[in-house]
Amino acid sequence: MRTSKRQVIPVYLKLIQYVKSGFNILDENVQQQIVGFLESQQHKNGGFTDRGGNPDLYYSLFGFWLCLAANNTNQLEKFKLYVNSQKGNKSLGAIEQMALVLINAELLKPPKSQSLLSLLKTVFMKGKKIGLSYQFFLLTLAVDAQNKHKTGYYFFARIGLFFYKPHGNLPCSLTAALTFAKQKVGLKFIKEQKKLISYYKNERGFRAFDSILNSDILSTAVALFVLRETGYDLRLIVPDCLEFVQQNYNSGAFLSGDGDKTQDLEYTFYGLLALGTLVADEE
Repeated sequence: MRTSKRQVIPVYLKLIQYVKSGFNILDENVQQQIVGFLESQQHKNGGFTDRGGNPDLYYSLFGFWLCLAANNTNQLEKFKLYVNSQKGNKSLGAIEQMALVLINAELLKPPKSQSLLSLLKTVFMKGKKIGLSYQFFLLTLAVDAQNKHKTGYYFFARIGLFFYKPHGNLPCSLTAALTFAKQKVGLKFIKEQKKLISYYKNERGFRAFDSILNSDILSTAVALFVLRETGYDLRLIVPDCLEFVQQNYNSGAFLSGDGDKTQDLEYTFYGLLALGTLVADEE
């Protein structure tokens, strides 16, 4: 009996599922506020906007995933026009190109996949300023989303990650990316997992660095997602993290959690991701 390649859920779909869990647990009034905010963030050209109100592929990835999680398909036809207009854009950086790959993985069925060499060039040549942990995380997401080239990529990624010994004080998000990438390619990750939990602050969420006082929604969301996906028991930290996430909801959007009152799609995505990760067992 043949095993379907699609039996293993791509990581980006797991992210969307957690966000959907977070969205579904909210009452109808709050859901409508979030959908209203999501609609307000779509530019007239179909893209979703950054903090300056400009259409942006990075923010469009979060907007698209939020639309899927909230089952808000009304915005997608206009969004497709924007995505198609970006396909030949030679000025896109590594982050934007990876965002486009991840958008197309779900927007186009089946998508036209990029070669592994093309993905490697994008991340490691165009993304030279990106931390190596995050480079591996982006590549893992992209290769996993296309469901091709996995065997070859995991082989070389295992070698690269085995010899990768980061120095200095890594932020929580990069530690999470490294932990996840190691687990995904079959390397030991317990040391990184223990480091990741050290960013947790009692009665709050996770901090960007263990030396600072304030927690933030991004660090909390990515840490919770990776800890859950790598088998860590979250039960002891669920109540405090849940309260922290709830405190940072404001009129249809989630705030960063570090004092910044700006509403945007990225933190709204992370807020719902954190919430969904925390309540997933209740569904």
